Amino acid sequence: MSPQREDYMSRQIRTIAAMIARMIGLRLSGETEKAKLELEEAYTLLLGPQAVLIRRVDAATAARLIGSREKVLSFAQLVEEEAEQESDEGRSAFLRERAAEIRGMAEKPATGT
Repeated sequence: MSPQREDYMSRQIRTIAAMIARMIGLRLSGETEKAKLELEEAYTLLLGPQAVLIRRVDAATAARLIGSREKVLSFAQLVEEEAEQESDEGRSAFLRERAAEIRGMAEKPATGT
């Protein structure tokens, strides 16, 4: 990976981390609508035009589409935050499980194809 690409990805990951921190603050202060808007912006920033698709596919496919381990871990963090924002307990549990699966995909050793 080129140094410019690595720098761009590092900045993107830092931006997502800052957005997650803001989301948590908004959620904890009761500003749930603002937190949800920030979450959607973060998904779009991280996943780009494939955001809707990646959020719908299984964890293994999502990890393959995203590519980098760091971005997959950021995606897992966003799904975890989405679970925290979710008021429906069943959906929240599903999202927590999905986040764990996604994180597991990032932690698997890379295999050659």
